[in-house]
Amino acid sequence: RPHPPGSWILAYVLRFYPESETYDVQDEDDTSKLIRLPWNHVMRLSTGTEGWFEKGQRVMAIFPETTSFYRAIISKQPTWTSGTSAEESAGGVGNAHKPRVKEVILKFEDDEDQESGKTPHRRVPSRYVIPLPQQYFYEDEDDVDLTAPNTV
Repeated sequence: RPHPPGSWILAYVLRFYPESETYDVQDEDDTSKLIRLPWNHVMRLSTGTEGWFEKGQRVMAIFPETTSFYRAIISKQPTWTSGTSAEESAGGVGNAHKPRVKEVILKFEDDEDQESGKTPHRRVPSRYVIPLPQQYFYEDEDDVDLTAPNTV
């Protein structure tokens, strides 16, 4: 998530700095651009096996033929596959043969056709569909204090 606020891009993580909880990421489109971001501005891509895809859900997704994430709504209930073929099993270590969603059909915000006024359905690979950031992260004040209370 680089500037301006609210914009999200596809990038590779190059390094994590545990002492400052920041990442160095490289923009997928512009390999000369190196960005340092706090941990809560970086999200892992989906493997399609998480099970959170539902029709009507608001998400962020990469608009086809770009590397930028935009707000969208899942417009058709995703179809799960068995994950048994080599292509479907490529979701990372431990994900072979797990059921997965291969692609998600979405309607992007502000994507209305100029002539008809209708918003088209667009197919996006599930790995490029993520929860809305405010649903993905929590605030520090939401943390639960796990220390035992002082008993006097």
